[in-house]
Amino acid sequence: MDTCVQVTAPARLHLGFLDLDGSSGRRFGSIGMAIDSHHTVVTARFCTGNESHLVPEQLRHKVDCLVAVFQQRFSNLTQRDDQHVQLSIPVFIPQHAGLGSGTQLALAVGTALCRLYQIDIKTADIAALLHRGARSGIGIAVFDHGGFIIDGGLGADSLVPPLLVRQPYPDHWRVVILMEHVSKGIHGQTEKKAFDDLPPFPLSESHAICHHTLMQLLPALLEQNIDLFGHSITEIQRLIGDHFSQAQGGRYTSPHIAQLLTQANTLGHTGIAQSSWGPTGCVFVNSEAKATELTEQLEQTISQQFENKDDYSIIIAKANLTGAEIKIHQ
Repeated sequence: MDTCVQVTAPARLHLGFLDLDGSSGRRFGSIGMAIDSHHTVVTARFCTGNESHLVPEQLRHKVDCLVAVFQQRFSNLTQRDDQHVQLSIPVFIPQHAGLGSGTQLALAVGTALCRLYQIDIKTADIAALLHRGARSGIGIAVFDHGGFIIDGGLGADSLVPPLLVRQPYPDHWRVVILMEHVSKGIHGQTEKKAFDDLPPFPLSESHAICHHTLMQLLPALLEQNIDLFGHSITEIQRLIGDHFSQAQGGRYTSPHIAQLLTQANTLGHTGIAQSSWGPTGCVFVNSEAKATELTEQLEQTISQQFENKDDYSIIIAKANLTGAEIKIHQ
C-alpha cells in the first residue's frame, strides 16, 4: 500500500510528415524531438479508500477516460475491493499548443498504472491501448528515448509507427520556443476532419521532404551544421505548412507567431518551424548566446508592437535526451 510511482514525461516538437497521402504504401512518417521546457508529471499510489484524483479540472475528463480504458483492459488485475488508486498531476504540458500534451498524458498515466500494478507492457502497447499513435510515433519514441526522432509511419498492419531513427541532439544547440497562450491548435474531431478534407499530398513533394530528411537534415544533425539543419527544417515546414494552410489559416496558425518567425528569418536564422498544428513556433540556433540574443530581439517586438503582451512568452529550450523519468518509491 505504500508504493508510489512517479512518471515525468517530456514535451515534444513535431516538425513535419514524410508522406501524408500514403501512396508509397506507408502514410505519415514523422520528424520530431523531445524538449526539456515542459513536462507532464503523473504520480500514482495505492490508497485505503476511494480517494479522489488530484487532477487539474481541465484534465479530469481525459484522465477519467484513460483510467476507464485501462481498468477495462486489465480488470482481472485491478479490481480489488481493498485496493484503490489515487492519481496526482501537479504539472502538465499546455494543451493544444503543439507540444504533444495528449500523448504524454496518456503514456504517463498508463505507465504509472502499469508500474503500480506490476504489469509488464511496452510503451507502444500502452499507446495502442489508449488510442495514441494514430498518425505520429514521435510522442511514443520521445517518451521512451528522448532525442531527435524519425518514425516510419503507418503500414496496412501497423498499430503505431515504428521508430526508424533516434539521434542525440547537440548539447550546445538551443530551440527558441515562441508561445501564444490565448489560441489553440486544431485538435480532436476538428483535426480529424482537417486531415480528411485536405487534398492529396503530391508525391513529388513527399519525395522532396524525404530527400531533405535523408540527405540534408540527418547529415547536418550528425555533423552539427546548424545552417544546413535549419535550412532543411524550414523547407520541410514550407511544404507541409502550405499544404495545411487551408485548414489552419496560413502556413502558421497564429499571425503573431508568424510575424516573430519571419523576423527571426530576416535576422539570419535558418531553422524556422511550427510544431504540429501550433500555435507554438520554434527557431533552432547553435548556442545559448544566440538563443538569448534572439529572445531579446523578439521580446522587444512583442513589447513594442503586440497589443496584449502577456499573451505571449518566449522560452529557451534544450533537447531532452533521456525520455520519461520513472521513479518508484516504497
